[in-house]
Amino acid sequence: MVSLRGRNAIVTGAAVGLGNAYARALAAQGVNLVLCDLREDVDDLATELARNGGRVVALRGDVGKPNDVRRIVDAAIAALGSIDLLINNAGTWAGSVADDDLDKSIADYEKLVGTNLKGVYLFGRALIPHMLEHGHGGDIVNISTDHVNTCGTPFHVCPGNDRCPWKDAPRPTSGGTIMDLYDAAKWGMHGLTFAWCKALAPKGIRVNAICMGATDSHMLRGFHGFDPSPDEVATWMRAEDSAQVVIDLLEEGPGGRNGEHINLCVGRRPRLEPELPHVYILEEDARVSARG
Repeated sequence: MVSLRGRNAIVTGAAVGLGNAYARALAAQGVNLVLCDLREDVDDLATELARNGGRVVALRGDVGKPNDVRRIVDAAIAALGSIDLLINNAGTWAGSVADDDLDKSIADYEKLVGTNLKGVYLFGRALIPHMLEHGHGGDIVNISTDHVNTCGTPFHVCPGNDRCPWKDAPRPTSGGTIMDLYDAAKWGMHGLTFAWCKALAPKGIRVNAICMGATDSHMLRGFHGFDPSPDEVATWMRAEDSAQVVIDLLEEGPGGRNGEHINLCVGRRPRLEPELPHVYILEEDARVSARG
């Protein structure tokens, strides 16, 4: 386990929900932070976290707009000197179905793919050259969804879970018929994760994804009209537990897992479980070398 104290991170979508939990968990470990979001709440969060003694900067911008991303990354490097952690968390949700009319589909595409995939792509492209140049290694964590997993991938490795709604069969992939664009963006994120982990491993940079099941967050509460039933909320995971998984993942250090899509599934408390065998990429492709 390695210490995170003194490392420098960007957390996207940090104002509310999961991003807020990730920012708080990182700050508690002594990580210096650049927090970005469209919401003004991100300013208050930065002020609060800075009281703990670390350097915390809030920047507002749209992760889907290249000029905003360039401005945020440049400002982050200027403020902290270098960046070696990127938490690609910013995301949004909207329903979309196969027979939507073209005008709605275009608007949905710009919103969902523009944020959930393009945002990850732009932050990677803006920050990776800097991470390679400073030569200190680092981590990129992409926040995805359990819609792209089937019970731990593969199913047989999932430990016993009596509360799992899919305990008699593997969980079907996808979020159903009303999330084609949301899921397409998250599947695309996995393409980036696999390619980046292989390309960056020789430079000591790990790239992993966290595949979130139903977790108490601003997005999920919005899905329920911000008025979910107590029974529904009781089935959700806690954002703080997801944040601890991210901390545990980062504390593995350069010798830790790479190119893994970590499934946090409903019915059991999220935790960083033992590394799974590689299925979609070769073990030698994912092995991280010494820094530099």
